[in-house]
Amino acid sequence: MLITAVPLVGSAIVWWSARRGEAGRTLAANLVCLLTLLLSLVQFFVVQKGQAIGWSIPWVLAFGLKWRVDHFSAVFALIVSLVWFLATLFSKEYMAHEENQTRFSVASVFTLGSTLGVFLAGDLFSLFLFFELMTFAAYLLVVHAENKPAVEAGSVYLYMSVIGGLVLLGAIFIIQHNMGHTEFVPMLDGLLAAGYNPWLLLGVVIAGFGVKAGMVPLHIWLPQAHPVAPAPASALLSALMIKTGAYGFFRFLTVVFTSPQGSGLFYLQESFGYVFIWIGTITMLGGALMALVHSPMKRVLAYSSISQMGYILFSLGTGVMLGQDGAVGLAGAWLHMINHAFYKSFLFMLAGAIYLRTDELDLNKLGGLVRFMPKAFLFFLIAAAGITGVPGFNGYGSKVLIHEAILHAYHLKGWESLLWLERAFVFTGGLTAAYISKIWLQAFLAKPKADYSQVKDISRSQVGIFTVYSVILLCLGVGAQGAINKLVLPVLVGFDLKAADLAHLQHVPFWTGHELMGPVTSYGIALTVLAVLALFRFKPPVPSWLSVEKIVYRPLCSLLSRPLRQQERTGFGFDLVIVGVIFFAVLAFFFL
Repeated sequence: MLITAVPLVGSAIVWWSARRGEAGRTLAANLVCLLTLLLSLVQFFVVQKGQAIGWSIPWVLAFGLKWRVDHFSAVFALIVSLVWFLATLFSKEYMAHEENQTRFSVASVFTLGSTLGVFLAGDLFSLFLFFELMTFAAYLLVVHAENKPAVEAGSVYLYMSVIGGLVLLGAIFIIQHNMGHTEFVPMLDGLLAAGYNPWLLLGVVIAGFGVKAGMVPLHIWLPQAHPVAPAPASALLSALMIKTGAYGFFRFLTVVFTSPQGSGLFYLQESFGYVFIWIGTITMLGGALMALVHSPMKRVLAYSSISQMGYILFSLGTGVMLGQDGAVGLAGAWLHMINHAFYKSFLFMLAGAIYLRTDELDLNKLGGLVRFMPKAFLFFLIAAAGITGVPGFNGYGSKVLIHEAILHAYHLKGWESLLWLERAFVFTGGLTAAYISKIWLQAFLAKPKADYSQVKDISRSQVGIFTVYSVILLCLGVGAQGAINKLVLPVLVGFDLKAADLAHLQHVPFWTGHELMGPVTSYGIALTVLAVLALFRFKPPVPSWLSVEKIVYRPLCSLLSRPLRQQERTGFGFDLVIVGVIFFAVLAFFFL
């Protein structure tokens, strides 16, 4: 409870300290984030001893506010606190010339508390409350610039998040009404006995958590929000906040929507997992393709986050589909969540550092920065090695596990589709290497498109922060087996998984020739793709109309709003009417 309370209350302290000037505000924000990190570290060591901890305030809203922390929650609470602390240190220099710095600091610290609340929640109701607090607090980070693009991006983010939250609330109503509680326990049997369609319930959960997870086609807020948000906010939104959606999927698919493999209902769990493999494939492949054809650096990284979330959903689906044989898939998804949190926040902060020095992030306008920013170039190569899975860096370990998982599924099931899904995974790895290589090639090595001779390299404080990131990426990469033993296996112990698969995870053959060929294949695909694009001078056009938002969402909203336009004359908020109609439509659909 303290870990969530410190930043929530601390945001008010940051606001109060701002009256003493910039130094007071910065000191307060840093101390609040540091204290949260230390508490998370203590909590991690307590839980690591093998016992979940919990606490509750029973009188809150008649349901009670509950915290329950197992190894799963403790690990990610520690990661969230660490990355947030580093981003807060980074924001001091980045935000020095921005307006509304106090509002940004207060919103950032408050968002930290609500994000931690999602991971530490003891039941679905508590998770929902923190989920919505996080939504509205993060909105202030998205619209910080207060210009037209920021406000429009914030509106899309808020609409998508609020509607997703209301749908999730409907699912919680169903569970509470039929089960009498909202605890994280297996409920599939009980919900089916109550007469609910399991696929409808899965659809509700996908709509509820898919927005935050950046899942295609619910991803449209991500590529709009990240380019306009300050770099420290983008690092937090992309690396951490979207993990709350993945965390929700983890809890539902591995706990709430489960049934023993020997029961007659396991086929549903198997089908749910197979669907998520396809969702993950579409998400990771679509995000990678869009990252490849865009030129603004932060937009490329935003689409990259969508693609990387696809990896996680892909591996999670594999683990869920295989049931007792799914240890490697679950391990790959969990480890990739950890790895992505570090290298993606690292990449966004590097983009912010480049912007501070050049005032430019369009790759078509950058070039030649290696002469003036050699330290930034070195750090970017380290982050690029992490996300592309170069051996010795953190992304390598989780990609090996994901690849093993889908091949294991093919060998067990023999389905031809699984082999094609494995090929899609390998091809996406090549696209990842292509768009990341495109960034550092165009920004640092290409011919300069402007005079950057006055540009200076990154500051000492940024060198310190990026050094910490580099050490983390190398430790998780070189010590991939240790990361599995300390951070992954304790999570899997509580699941019904085969002992042989758990034993395999204790001795993963990371350094065999077969596994080491994976990154070689990825960069071979990347080299081919980049060579074709360069040879034919092909810059794939992206028409403004070719987007899910303009093809699907805007026409749908226009259709729904047509009968309500007369409400604008009454003075009652038109936007509020739309949200209200959708909310009550959802409730009616569930209960009538």
